[in-house]
Amino acid sequence: IMPIFDKMLEEQLSQKVLWTPSRVIARLGKEINDESSYLYWAYKNKIPVYCPAITDGSIGDMLYFHSFRNPASLIVDIVQDVRNMDDEIVLAGLRKTGI
Repeated sequence: IMPIFDKMLEEQLSQKVLWTPSRVIARLGKEINDESSYLYWAYKNKIPVYCPAITDGSIGDMLYFHSFRNPASLIVDIVQDVRNMDDEIVLAGLRKTGI
């Protein structure tokens, strides 16, 4: 996962990419490139996978270790994902979300 985080950090610095948990998950789905993975299919079909607590587990640990190797840390904006998720619910209507 560290090589993926390295690429993501490079994109953050060079292209000003704002990483959110759902974008990180989409990137992992892309990099996995395994048809048996639901993250792969979510990525392929542009379906966001929201995980506000992405740092509460092994991915969080790996982000922590990655920050030791890189003075410019990879930033994951959890609040932006909460906004995106809430906007989908509020703006999509009953037909698209089931809510």
